Order: sequence, then structure tokens, then C-alpha cells
Amino acid sequence: MHTLFAQVLDERDLSKAGDLFSVDDKAIVNDLSDVLTKIQEVSSASDYLENDNDQSVVEISITRVTSAIRETHSIERHTEALISLLESCLDHDLKPSARDEDTPHAKIASDVLSSVFLNYNKPSVMRLAIPIAVRFLQAGNKELSRNVSSYLSLTAIDNAEVLAVHIIPILRSIEAGNHALARVLPQIYKENRQPINDSVTELVGILTDCDVAEGSSLLQLFGLVAKCEPSLLEPHISELCNHLTSTATSPTVLQTFIEMANVNAQPFISHVAKLKKNAAEHPSNMTLVAQVIGVVGKLSEIQGISCMDYLTKQLPNVDITTLPIILREIKTIAEKYHSLPGKHLDEIGKHSTSTSSSARILVQQIKDLYAKSLMGDKDVKSAWSQTEGTITVITVGNPPNSTLPNGTVTVTNGRQFMNNNTISAGRATDVRPKHDRPLSGTTLSSTHSEKTVSGISGITVTSNNTSASNPVYQRKDTVQHFCEKHFDKIKRYIEHVTMRMPLPVRCTVEEHKHKRRIKVHFMCTLRGDQCLYSRHSFPVKTKQSKTWIHLMFLALQAKAPAALSQQEPSVASLRATFESLKLDCGNNFVRLVTSSFPKDHDLLRQELSSVRFFDVFTFNAARRHWACFLCNNPEKAVGLLQDGHPVIEGQLKEKKGRWKFFRRWKTRYFTLSGAQMTYSLSKSDTRRETLPVSKIQSVKAIKSARNIPKAFEIFANDQKFLLKPKDRKHAEQWVQCLHIAVARSQHPDRPEPVLEEETRVSRL
Repeated sequence: MHTLFAQVLDERDLSKAGDLFSVDDKAIVNDLSDVLTKIQEVSSASDYLENDNDQSVVEISITRVTSAIRETHSIERHTEALISLLESCLDHDLKPSARDEDTPHAKIASDVLSSVFLNYNKPSVMRLAIPIAVRFLQAGNKELSRNVSSYLSLTAIDNAEVLAVHIIPILRSIEAGNHALARVLPQIYKENRQPINDSVTELVGILTDCDVAEGSSLLQLFGLVAKCEPSLLEPHISELCNHLTSTATSPTVLQTFIEMANVNAQPFISHVAKLKKNAAEHPSNMTLVAQVIGVVGKLSEIQGISCMDYLTKQLPNVDITTLPIILREIKTIAEKYHSLPGKHLDEIGKHSTSTSSSARILVQQIKDLYAKSLMGDKDVKSAWSQTEGTITVITVGNPPNSTLPNGTVTVTNGRQFMNNNTISAGRATDVRPKHDRPLSGTTLSSTHSEKTVSGISGITVTSNNTSASNPVYQRKDTVQHFCEKHFDKIKRYIEHVTMRMPLPVRCTVEEHKHKRRIKVHFMCTLRGDQCLYSRHSFPVKTKQSKTWIHLMFLALQAKAPAALSQQEPSVASLRATFESLKLDCGNNFVRLVTSSFPKDHDLLRQELSSVRFFDVFTFNAARRHWACFLCNNPEKAVGLLQDGHPVIEGQLKEKKGRWKFFRRWKTRYFTLSGAQMTYSLSKSDTRRETLPVSKIQSVKAIKSARNIPKAFEIFANDQKFLLKPKDRKHAEQWVQCLHIAVARSQHPDRPEPVLEEETRVSRL
């Protein structure tokens, strides 16, 4: 053991404890396990609780040890010693004192837990740490239990199989009121389902007592239960319907209902009215509500009539992305009850010329199903080949005297085109473009055309509409073909990327010194009452323009219900942005978005880190969103704001000096009020210096295991201020107030309109 550590711990010499921080990490890294063993010996002494000197020595020593472990990346070498010290704390009373102060062993446990769980991505460390950490949930210390819950939530992402072994104490802790721990359940459900399935009733019962993040985690869990054991949730549909009123939880609830209804839709008959009401109040939920109603409509012809009436009435009011989903549900009901679309054909037929290829195909399929009912269930359909430029088979089943929906369908290369055609025996009309037709054997008149399709005989197509403005062939969109082929893969990729970094809501082009670069803009997705970035964006200048634009396109596709084409407004806008850059390495947008998915995420994260993005935004694991810290922690806004503005004052120590090695802490009195930060020698001193908040670029908290010292840095132009308050609580308040002030100083009088993300994706 290093001589200085031996002197401090053997002799309990507090006067030398501060010198431990002057020892180089490399000089003590091999002794840290021995030091931890000695700390455990000191903390287990019978007089430790009454000996303030020993407690201070242990606290400082632990801080030095954990700091050295962190800086030398040697956690795996010293895990066993750390866990042994942590386990020894369980032998002592950890309940807070009457003055609500942590006991000495609770402080030790807090330090060790913090150090160990910084390495949540190291399986060898977590295998030893998790079994001991779970025991602290029942130790009687709420603050410690809350911290352990946060650590386990982070750990569950990479160590679900280890955590799943301890599901029983986790469930008991949640049921006892530790609702924050519910965030781990979705991650570990697939590893150990049965105990959670047995506790579904209890978990549904505590749903109303949870906050938004905790409730979202439970609802996400119920969505997983619905995929495996949907019958367990059927008795609780009414309770789950109570959470349809919130925009934060209603999509998750409806997705759960879809999973349940696909197995057994009968319980939802009595709740259809609630679903319709929710869709009317929250139009963004229409796609999900329609899917539940579509399944209910297949239960009986009476339900089919009611559900089809409702779905058809929604057609004129939905946008281009929702239209195919509504039509798909109408088709689902029509597949079982072919005659039901009859009275709605006029309304459905209005969408046969929709710009959405999926919608056009669905309209024709619905017409074919109705025609089938008129012919005594004989097949009436239009089939096509996806081989470019040719038609393989056209099957026609309408007799000369039957009354059918007007028009037949010709599809080439996966696209559908509507024409008022009649089909009879003879030769097949060539529907290929002019440049693909043979040079001989072609004739054309204004009222009739008849040619031979390569490889097909016995079919004649007579057309009454041969206008050049209404072609029956169109080459397939390359981008749309790519998106169709990789539809599910794109969604999975974007889900993975979103967990590592946020995606921009829009981008703008800036020109500087004859060079063009984009600026990507980020906004808070939760947009709470005190949100920092709900009305204006967090802009970031980037050198990785191609990568960001590629990711933004993939994000658009991941949110779309069907494959996007280049004609979609949001894609066209993104393409215009890309082409305006005039990149030297090429300017082919199609080639970019159809290339392999971006892998250089670290470069993008470095860009965001360089502008202190992650000081303001954090990932909400429960809701899988990136949000500002006030939205992720709304309870922290209480006491920080006065009339909507951050206000705080008090003494801070500022580290100043001309030379780095001779800087000393000097006490100043600082005041932050609105858009100004002032400081002076004392509160009564009238001579004050001012730092405008508008000049502050970012604020960074300097974190350590037990905050010795606890400080934060302010970056303003070319200046850097290193400040330290008296305790941790005040430090957090200062950092939070400064973040709020900086965010609100950027656009104080110019709020940006809150638009849907798809329409804000790109602006020139």
C-alpha cells in the first residue's frame, strides 16, 4: 500500500488526507484493492459511528480511490474489493437520522454505487454489482433506493439477463411505492416473463399513481405483455382507456389494444365509442384507432356495417399518410363481408387518383371485392407483374351484362394506373412506353389502339382514353423501391440510432466564404410547461452535412406508414437542401439515400458534444425520446423560476490566477436575474461586474463521486469561469438556472411556430 494511504488509514491522520489528491494515479493504481480492504476494516469498527475523524478519513479516501479507478480505467481489477465494501454496508443501519441525514455507511454505499455503475456497459462488473445493489432496495433508505433505481434503469439496457434473475425483489419494491423502478421492467420482460405476468393486476393498479415517465414504462410493458399473453390485460381495458386522454400515453395504449384485438377483439366492442372519441380529440391517433376498429368490424356483419360507416366518414378528413391505413382497414372488413362497401363506393372511388400508390391499389382491391359479391363470389381481380415494362397476366371475371365498378387496373413495375378500359378476347394492347415498343406492328388512332404485348396473346384491351396526358406506364421511383425493400430494417436502424443521439427536426443552409454548409436544428420532444426548447431550436453547425441529411431521410421513412417516394413534399424539400450544397464529391441525392446506412455516429456525437449539447439534452430511456433536462425532470423547475425567469443568488468561490498552477479559490457574491449575471466582493458591495447571459455559450457541471470539490464551468466567448458553491444542492440549482437563462436568452421575443416534424424537416 502506498505510504501516504497507509499513514492516513492506519493513523486516521485527517491532516494528511487532503494530500492524497496530489499523488499521481499511476503510483497508487496497484494498491487500490488493498486500500479498499483497509477502508472496510476502518468503517466496520465498533466506534466508527461516533468518530467524526474516522468518517472524514474514510470519505476522503473513498473519493480518492474512486477517482483513481475512473481515471485509470481499472474498475475490473478492483471490482471485487469495491463490491465487498458495498456489501459490508448492508450489515449496518442505513435508515436516515431524525434530521433526515444519511448515516455514514449510507454515504459509503452511495459513493461506491456511483463509482461502480458508471461502468454499466461492462458485463463482468455488473454480474458482481447487480445482486448486491438490488438488496439496497429494501434497506429502508428512500434516497439510496431511488439512486439504485436510476442505476438499475441504466443497467437494464445492456444487462437485462443479469437483472431478470432478481425480478421478484424488484416487483416488490415497485408495489411498495418505488415506482421509478418500473422503468427496468420493459427491458427485462423477455428474459423472465412469468413473474411479471403474475403481477399484471397489481401493476395496472399502481398506474394512476405514477408520473408520466413511470406510467409510460408500465404501458410499454403492457404492450409487451399483449404480444405474449394478451388475455391477461382483457379485464383491465377500462382502466387502460383512462390513459387515452394524455397525448404522452395514448399511442402506447392504442398499440397495446391493437395487439390484443388481433387475438380477441370481442372485449373491445363496448369500448369502440371511447376509441372514436379519442380519435376525434386527438387526430394523430386516427391510424391506431382505425386498426382496432377494423379488427372489431370483422366480428360480425352488424359490427362490420358500423365500423365501415365510421371509417368511410374519415376518408375526406385524413392526410396522405393516413389514407392508406384507413383504406386497408376498410379492405379488411370487405374481405369478410364483400357487399358492405357497396353504398360507400362513391366516397371510396374519389381516392382512385390519389398521389399515394398504396391508396390507389387499395381502392381497386376494395372495388374488386364488391364486384365479387355481385358475381356470386367469382374471382374478379387485376393481377400484375413487377417486371419493368411488361404485363404478365390480367385476369378478368366480369360478364358482359354485369354491373361493375368502372375501370380496370393495369400495373407495371408495382404501380397501379386507372383507365376506363374494357377487355375482350383478342390480342393484348402494348402498354409499354414508346421507347420500349417494337418498331413494327404498331398503329394508333384517337379512339382505339391495339398492339401485341411481348409474350402474351389472347387478350385485347380497348381504350376510350388514349390521351398522352394520361399514361398507363410510369417507371418506378428508385427511392420508393429502396424504402419498400428495407422498410423494417430502416425502422430498426432509426430506433437504434435514437438511443445514441437525437435526430434533427429541420436543417437550414448557410453560405460563408463561398462555401455552403447546413445547420441542423434540434427541439425538445416532450415540450412541457417549462420546456427550454419548445418554441425555438438548438442549432448546430455541422461539417457532416451528407450524414445528417441521410439520417433525416431515414428518420422520415421510419415514421411513415408506407414507403416514401421522391415526390413526397418532405423528401423533395430535403433533396432541394442537399442539392443546394453543391458538394465537390457529388450531388446525387438518390445515390445518397439509397446507400448503406451511416455508421460514423461518433463523429456526429463529437459535434454535438463540442457545442455542449448533452449538457442540456438527455435521453429519456422510459419514453425513448431526447428532451431538455426540465422536461425530463419537471419537478426541478419548482423554486428555480420567478415569473417564468430564473433567479438565484449567493456566494460562489471562483478559481482565478494568472498562472494555472497558482490559481486559488476566491469568494465572490453572484446574482443571476433574468438576462444578467452580476458579481461583487460581497452582497453589500455596490461595485458590481456584469456578465450578460447572452454571451454565455454553455455551462458544464464538474461531477465527482462525493463532490470534493463540486464545481461548474461557464464558457463565455474566450473566457472560462470555474465556480464552486458550498454544497451539491446549490451547485445543481446554479447549473439548472444558468441552463434555463441561456436557453431563453437565445430567442427571447421570437418564438418559432410548433409544427409537425415531417413538415419542418428541411428549410432552405
